[in-house]
Amino acid sequence: MSVSPISRISVILGDITQQQVDAIVNAANPSLLGGGGVDGAIHRAAGPELLEECRALGGCETGEAKITKGYRLPARFVIHTVGPVWRGGGHGEDNLLASCYRKSLALAESHGVTTVAFPAISTGAYGFPLARATLIAIKTVIEHLSHSPAITKVVFVCHGDQALRMYHDAIRELVHEPPYAPENSGGKIQDRDRTSYDITPDIYEQVAGQLRMIEIVHGIRLVNRDALAETIAGVVKDRGQASVATAAINSWVAVNSIHGETEIAEDVIARILRHATGR
Repeated sequence: MSVSPISRISVILGDITQQQVDAIVNAANPSLLGGGGVDGAIHRAAGPELLEECRALGGCETGEAKITKGYRLPARFVIHTVGPVWRGGGHGEDNLLASCYRKSLALAESHGVTTVAFPAISTGAYGFPLARATLIAIKTVIEHLSHSPAITKVVFVCHGDQALRMYHDAIRELVHEPPYAPENSGGKIQDRDRTSYDITPDIYEQVAGQLRMIEIVHGIRLVNRDALAETIAGVVKDRGQASVATAAINSWVAVNSIHGETEIAEDVIARILRHATGR
């Protein structure tokens, strides 16, 4: 059974040098001999052996990628890619940045890598606008994963809340989930027990989308997501209460360090809904 591209993507706050993946991607400079920011941090964490191997690679062109061992890093490999310097957007910067992600993933696959962590390439000293860069990153990775099952997980590692929000915005813009519509419903949301539920389609769609975002951000799967969305949409009065409820679920997931597949218990949802609706 094929696995959807978006289910293989997660976005986290963290240190890319500490990621437990097969390969991390280095936002390198053309010399591949280290520098500041992510590049310097990776070289320091990997140790001097990384620099020695990089010396033999002869540098790297913008938009291309080369691979080395990870040495003292948790990752087995480091994929070095050179992002474009932002010069106003009229010099092929978008295509070059997209190429960084495509070439890195292709190189990863050719070395048997199945899990990869990316930084926000070119958004530091190279000046690429963060919102634009994250949209390109998410779009390019989704496109690659849609025709390649070899990569099972791509992690975007953010440095700071602003980057995290930008990745969320990019995913929200690119991922359009349809409203819930049970089979044989003719595309319309069917009535359930109206004494308990009065589901508004647009609120259901909002809640379902926000729950999916929680899954993406935390790298989890809510096994009762559809039922949660129905329950919340049937109890809350408006979009504001719906947002309070899903924000509380997000906090619950974070505080309890939830991983993998999980089912949120009815008593937890009941407490969250009492909080959201003031009942």
